[in-house]
Amino acid sequence: MNVTLHRWLGAGVSAAMIAVALSVGFGARAPARGQPSLQQAQAQAPAAEPVAFLVRFRGDGPIARSQRAAAQGRIAPAQREIEAQLQRQSAFAGLCFDRFTVGAAEIVLRTCAPVAAQDRASAQQSWLQRLQAMRAVDYADANATVSQQQRAPG
Repeated sequence: MNVTLHRWLGAGVSAAMIAVALSVGFGARAPARGQPSLQQAQAQAPAAEPVAFLVRFRGDGPIARSQRAAAQGRIAPAQREIEAQLQRQSAFAGLCFDRFTVGAAEIVLRTCAPVAAQDRASAQQSWLQRLQAMRAVDYADANATVSQQQRAPG
């Protein structure tokens, strides 16, 4: 076969493939300029996340003793004891251990289940009232957390 003929066939097939690719690319309709796509709407909708609280315990109860043990460096056994107490005591049903703050000055407790964005304020208020009413709680406050999506890159 002739080399020139091969060149012309290759150029023709390439041109046809480019034309097909362009027609497919321009044929797909993009969402209207003022209407967000479904993916954009889902990305912008706040996800359900747990609500967290800073809590400091007082007295001689098992959670207060565990908090003091964590402040003395015995983190792992203190965490296990707190997790067990949260499951055992019905007043804490629905709360889970998250972490200790620096120096174990406070314990960060969070709701075990994620809370939808529209329900976060009422859930936070309800749990704060319950925690602050407990005799063993020195103080409780909402923990302002930054979700993974809100964190600055770097």
